[in-house]
Amino acid sequence: MTPSTNISRENLKLNNPFHQLIREVQALDKYHKPSPLLEDLDLDMFDGEYHFTTSRATLLLMSRVIEDTLKLHKKQCSLYAGFQELSRFMEFREKFVKLADHADQIFIIGIADEPIKEIADNVHILTENADIIRENWISIISNREEIHISLIAEEIPSRKQHERYAGFYTNSRVVTEKAIGILKSNNVLSREIAFGKQTFFDL
Repeated sequence: MTPSTNISRENLKLNNPFHQLIREVQALDKYHKPSPLLEDLDLDMFDGEYHFTTSRATLLLMSRVIEDTLKLHKKQCSLYAGFQELSRFMEFREKFVKLADHADQIFIIGIADEPIKEIADNVHILTENADIIRENWISIISNREEIHISLIAEEIPSRKQHERYAGFYTNSRVVTEKAIGILKSNNVLSREIAFGKQTFFDL
C-alpha cells in the first residue's frame, strides 16, 4: 500500500452514503487479518478480496475490468454505473450502446442536466435522487450466482485542479450487495423499472 492511501477520517465526508462502507473496506485492506477488527466489522464481509485505493488510474483500470467481465458473461449480469451528471455520460454513450448487448440490465445513474435518447430496452437512465451520490464513483456488476464485483469511491476535498477519490474494489458478494442496498435505501434504485422497456430521461 502506498503512502497516498493514508486518507484520514477527517478527509472523507461523513455524510456520504458510502462513507462507512469505504472505511470498513479500508480497514479490511489495511489489516488483512481480521482479528483486530472483530468488534467493529460484519464477519460476513470476509468473503472476498478487498483493495482500497486513492489512485485514479487504478479506479479507471478496474472500471474496465468490470466492463470486460460483463462482456465475458454475456447476458448474465446487471451493471450499475454512476455519473455525476448525465452530461458526463455522453462521452461514454457509444460504449454503453455496445455494453447493452452483453448485459442483462444496465442502470445509469446521474443528475438530469442533459436529455438522453433511447439506447436499448435493457438500459435504464435513473435520475431520481441522483444528487445523493453525486460525489461517488460507482461501477458494479452482479448476478444471482457467483459474479459480484463492485468499485465504490467518494470524492475527497482537494485544492488541486483534478478530482481526487478514495475508494475500493472487491469481489465480495456481501459488500456488493451492501453497496446496491445503499442505492436502494437512498431511493436511487427504488423507482419501479419496466423491464423490457427502456426507462430514460428527456428534457
